Amino acid sequence: MSLLRRPSGRAVAVGLAGSVVPLAITLPVFHMLQPTLPADLRGSSLITEIAVRLSLSSFPVIADALAELDLLNSELGRIALTASLITDVTSWFLRACFAAAFLVTEAKSPAFTTKILASFVGFVFSVAFVARPAGRYIAYKRTPAGDLLSEGSFVVVVIAALLSALVTDVIGFKYMIGPMMLGLAIPGGMPIGATMTERLDSFFIALFLPVYMALAGYRTDFSELGGHEEKWCALELFVALCVAGKMVGCIAAGLFFAMPIGEATALALMLNIRGIVEVAAINNWGDTMKATAEHYSTLTLSMVLITAAATPLIKLLYDPTGRFARAKRRTMEGARPNAELRVMACLYTEDHAAPLIDLLEASGANHDFPVSLIVLHLTELVGRAASVLKPHKKSSTASSPSDRIVNAFRHFEQQAAPGAVTVSPYVAQSPYSSMHHDVCSLAHSRKANLILLPFHKSSDGARSTANSAVRSANRAVLQYAPCSVAILVDHGLASGSACATASNRNLLQRVALYFLGGPDDREALAYAARMPESGGTSVTVVRIKLRNWVGMGGHDEVRDEEVLQEFWQRYRDDERVVYVEKTVEDGEGTASVVRSMSDKFDLVIVGRRGEDRDVEGSALTSGLSEWSECPELGVLGDMLATAEFASKVSILVIQQQAGITTGGDADYQ
Repeated sequence: MSLLRRPSGRAVAVGLAGSVVPLAITLPVFHMLQPTLPADLRGSSLITEIAVRLSLSSFPVIADALAELDLLNSELGRIALTASLITDVTSWFLRACFAAAFLVTEAKSPAFTTKILASFVGFVFSVAFVARPAGRYIAYKRTPAGDLLSEGSFVVVVIAALLSALVTDVIGFKYMIGPMMLGLAIPGGMPIGATMTERLDSFFIALFLPVYMALAGYRTDFSELGGHEEKWCALELFVALCVAGKMVGCIAAGLFFAMPIGEATALALMLNIRGIVEVAAINNWGDTMKATAEHYSTLTLSMVLITAAATPLIKLLYDPTGRFARAKRRTMEGARPNAELRVMACLYTEDHAAPLIDLLEASGANHDFPVSLIVLHLTELVGRAASVLKPHKKSSTASSPSDRIVNAFRHFEQQAAPGAVTVSPYVAQSPYSSMHHDVCSLAHSRKANLILLPFHKSSDGARSTANSAVRSANRAVLQYAPCSVAILVDHGLASGSACATASNRNLLQRVALYFLGGPDDREALAYAARMPESGGTSVTVVRIKLRNWVGMGGHDEVRDEEVLQEFWQRYRDDERVVYVEKTVEDGEGTASVVRSMSDKFDLVIVGRRGEDRDVEGSALTSGLSEWSECPELGVLGDMLATAEFASKVSILVIQQQAGITTGGDADYQ
C-alpha cells in the first residue's frame, strides 16, 4: 500500500497512458476490421479481452522480472512498480464495479440486489476494520521483533486468505478479489510476508508453478498454426497493436516528464513484460472455449517472444549506475578545510552502530567543522514485492532495530556541541544484489562527500563471521559510488550494542595514517586532517618513500607534496600531530614499517590503492598483493586486516571518487 499512498506524477501518467492508449488503438481497429476477420474471432469477445489484458501490467510479474534484472530499487524500477500497481488496483476495482452492476441487472428482485451489495460492503468493512487490525496485532504485538509467525498465527493468516476467496466467490465476484484486498490490508514484510515467503514459496514456486507452466507448454501445439495463417496473423495483428500502443503511451508520458528517450523506452519495455498472469489468462480463455487451439498456441508463443525480446533490450538501454559516473565530483580533498563534511553512514546490523559512532566522534566535529550525517539502515528485502527507501519514522509499536540504531545516532548528535552534528536517518529494504543502487542514489541526492561502510567480517573475540552478501554490496558501492568511500574494519571498537557508546567515549585517541601517495592517500589525509579538531585525538602521519627515488614530476607527485605541505603548515605547532618519514627499499620494507608501528595505535587509516587506482609497478607495494584476500581493502588494508595485531587495531580504508580530474572540485564547493 505504501506505493499507492503518494505515487509520483510520472508513475500515474505512465500507468494511465500505458493502459488507455493501447485500448484506444486496438478496439477501434477491431470494430473497423470485424467484418473481415475469421468467423471464430468476429463473433467472439476474445479480442476485447486480449486488448484489456495486454493494456495492463501485472504487478507480481513486473516485480519478479525487475528483481531478476537487479533493477527493483532503481529509479525506473520504482516507477514501473508503482505504475503497474496503480493499473492493477484500478482494473480490479473496475471489474468489481462491473461485476456488481451485472449482478444487479440480472437480479430477479430488489431484495436480492440489496443482499448482494450489502454482502460486498460488509466484506470490505470486515477487511478494513477486522482483518487489518487483527493482522497488525499478529505482526506487531503477538510476534516478537525479528521472529517469524508462530504456527498458530501462520495458520490463521492462510485460513483468512482462503476464506476471503470463498466469500467473494459466493457473493458472485471473482474469487481473486478477496485475497488481493486482504493482502493490501495486512502489513507486508516482517513478519507476515517473510513467513509466507519462507513457508510457501518453496512449495508453490518449486512445485506447483513449474508444473503449471509445463502443462501450459504441453497444451501449446505449434502444428495447429500450419495452414491457418489467416487466423494467427489476424490475432498477431491485435497483439502487436496492444504492445505498440503500450510502448507509445508509456514513452509519450515519459517524454512529457522530461525523461530521456532511452529511459522512457526501457520503462515501456518493463511494463510490457509478460509472465504467469498472462499465461493464466490464456489458459482461462482456452478452458472457457473463447480461444481455440490455434489461438492458444499463438498467444502463448507471443507472450514468450515479447518477454524474450524485452529483457535484453532493457539491460541494453538502461544502466542505473550511469548517472553516478556522470555525477559532479565530491571529495574531501577538494573541499575547504572548514566546510561541512557530509557523511553517509551505512549499517547492516545494530552492531555496526557503535564503531561507526566512535569513528565519527573522533572525526573533529564542532561548530567550526560541522558534520552532516546521513544514517542509512540497510536490510534485505524479505516478504515484500517492492523495495523501500524512505526517511526513518519511529515505530508506533515495539522498538525495531532501525529505531535503536537511530536512537544511538540521535544520542551522539545530542552529546556533540550545538550545531556540530546533524543526523538525517533513512531506512532501505532491497535485495543485496541491487542494494548499492539505494546507497549511491541517496549519496547522490544528499550530495555526500563520503560513504562509510562496515566491513563484511565481524568478530566477537572468540570467532569471526563473514557475510558474502554484504561483501558484494560493499564492492558494488566502491565501483559505482558518486563520492569517496571508506570501509571500516572494526577490531577494537565494537561494544556489543548500538547504544553502548554512551559509556565508551574517546576510544580513538591514537590514529595513524600511512601515506604512500596517490589520490586515495590524499583523500585519507584530508579525512585525518579533521581529527585533531576533536581535541582528544592525536594523529601520526607516516610518509613512506623509496630510497634513492627520483620523481617523474607527474601530477599526482606534485599534488602529493602540496597536500603534505599544507597539512604540516596547518598543524606544525600542534603537539597532537606528528609527521614521520620512513625510507624503504621495496614492498617488503613497506610491510615491515607497517607491522612495526601499527600496534601503537587505535586506528590506522590507509588509502585503498586498488589495482585500478595504483601506479603501475609501484615498488612501494610490489609483491604485497599476491596474497590478498580482500581486494576491496587494497594492498595495505588487506595486509593490516589479516595481520597478527588485527584483533587490537581498527582499520579505515578510503577510496577517492574516480574518473574526474581534480579541477572539478571547485564546482562542488
